[in-house]
Amino acid sequence: MIEVEDLSVTFRAKDRLVRAVDGVSLTVGARESFGLVGESGSGKTTVGRTILRLEEATSGRVRFDGTDLLSLDRARMRPFRKRMQIIFQDPFASLNPRETVGTMLHHALSLHDVGAAADRRDRAAQLMVQVGLSADYLDRFPHEFSGGQRQRIGIARVLAVEPEFVVADEPVSALDVSIQAQVINLLADLREEFALTML
Repeated sequence: MIEVEDLSVTFRAKDRLVRAVDGVSLTVGARESFGLVGESGSGKTTVGRTILRLEEATSGRVRFDGTDLLSLDRARMRPFRKRMQIIFQDPFASLNPRETVGTMLHHALSLHDVGAAADRRDRAAQLMVQVGLSADYLDRFPHEFSGGQRQRIGIARVLAVEPEFVVADEPVSALDVSIQAQVINLLADLREEFALTML
């Protein structure tokens, strides 16, 4: 499903260039879970974000089901946005503090035109249950949840658009050790249930 070939990403930092990713190649088959391992600052997050075109590559190729994503303009990239999603590392920064959970999920469903408008509240409630939270939490704000619960909400937002490929950017590193295993097990279950491909 994903083929990355000789990917490089260079950023300009003040008066110098910083090579964040240098010649990375990898292949992830459909329904596989692929672990990208490296020390802090080695470019793992940049690789994931560049595959999704949240960062721009300096050189290389990223193919999704045979399509070179790096060659697409914004309009032609849009259909792929629904098929590829990211679970962010920091569950505290990744949720809008001014929106309720229900509003966030509704925005995701609306943006990608998933389901009928009249059914989106029910779909949001179903997503909450699928990630192990109560549907009664839809009218709550992010500050009312623990870190583990916030990450589950982030996962629900990802699932809302029914993606095929998910980048999980160190999704448990910001969580308490006691919660990490629960979230890892949830991701493993969801990968099986929804036939997801994961990096």
